[in-house]
Amino acid sequence: MTSFSNDAKYVAELQRIEQLISSKHLAPATQGLDRLIKAQPHDPRLFLLGSCLARAGNNPDGEFKLVVQAHHLAPKWAPATIELAKVLVRVGQTDEALTMAEQAVQQATGPDEQVELLTQAAEVAYRLANREKSLVWLRMADERKPDDLRIRYKMAITLSATADFDGAIEVLTQLISLHPGKPALLAARFAACLGGKQMALALSDAQALVALEPDNEIFQFYLAYARGENPSVIPAALMVQHFDEYAVAFDQHLVRGLHYTLPRDVAQMIRAWHPDNKVDVLDLGCGTGLLGACLGPMEGVLVGVELSTAMIREAHRHSVYHKFHQVDLVEALGATPENQYHVIAALDVLIYVGPLNSLVANALRVLAPGGRFVFSCETDPDGVDDFKLQRTLRYTHGPKYIRRVLKKAGFVDVNIEKRVIRHEVGAPVAGVLVTASKPS
Repeated sequence: MTSFSNDAKYVAELQRIEQLISSKHLAPATQGLDRLIKAQPHDPRLFLLGSCLARAGNNPDGEFKLVVQAHHLAPKWAPATIELAKVLVRVGQTDEALTMAEQAVQQATGPDEQVELLTQAAEVAYRLANREKSLVWLRMADERKPDDLRIRYKMAITLSATADFDGAIEVLTQLISLHPGKPALLAARFAACLGGKQMALALSDAQALVALEPDNEIFQFYLAYARGENPSVIPAALMVQHFDEYAVAFDQHLVRGLHYTLPRDVAQMIRAWHPDNKVDVLDLGCGTGLLGACLGPMEGVLVGVELSTAMIREAHRHSVYHKFHQVDLVEALGATPENQYHVIAALDVLIYVGPLNSLVANALRVLAPGGRFVFSCETDPDGVDDFKLQRTLRYTHGPKYIRRVLKKAGFVDVNIEKRVIRHEVGAPVAGVLVTASKPS
């Protein structure tokens, strides 16, 4: 790395600026940083500080440019390399991000820095949905710093994500014995128990969570499910938490990893229905905007509905959506005027909705005469003829129930096609793709 000043007064000024950024005093931080850059234009630490300042000021382009500059000045300096990896994740350059994370691990010097960089690199890999690589790095960090709570917790979460539920439960049980009463550990073991079918332990963890935080709607939801109930609503906070964490790697993970082709297939259907490209589309649960990306520019209006801020931020990058509504999709339909859209799409999102009656009735009202409702559902492996919350904490819906609800609302030309929705842990997920029309 290029040499730079470690004078005590200079370092103290760096620390002062860092504190200003942390406390959101951005104007004086900017002034102080500008002075230092003029005096020390080759110090990569200043540009890393500048990237933090840009992120605090909601300036992603500035953040990216400053981190790149820091790495350019010191390409073999691990802190600059790992920060570049993180920023590359945020801007969607996923392959480059993993390469930078690998370089940062190799550039680490002392044992403490090795552990920290392995942990940060594992976080990069996890956010890119590369769970196996994340686990490799976490295990390396654990070897160097055994029994570290943060590392072991991340290991457990990653083990669950790779479907090694027994391994996750073992790690979490050890941690809970050392740190009893920590909600994050209990919640993580609850989720692993669902995957591993250890329902007695799941019930015990859910009861402990509610005892710790009686008003927590997520923990109440966990307890209801663990008791064998069939809750009709998943808390919005749980979905936001899940998708905010998942947003950056969502496209890559779904399309490449899970063989998810619904957006492409439905986009082709919409173009066939409206060959003149003059169509207004409401995309419920739009996620990162995969349907919009497959549709491309249209002469009509494309509106996305999504709860997750991070998902909407990713969807913006496709530059095809005219507007986003950050609201629950059932609420969004209920608040939309009638006869507005030619097509309403809900792809891989009704797995988070239990009863469909209200949603379907409002979809009919919101569609223009002759408009089409196209959506997917997972189907219940037990053949239950309504909706059921599974251990994945996603709903399945029976085809007979779907048809009955659509017909009751007034839809015609109902078509329910069996198909694989996606793959998970190498196995196909059975479901249906449904189309229905509003009478002309």
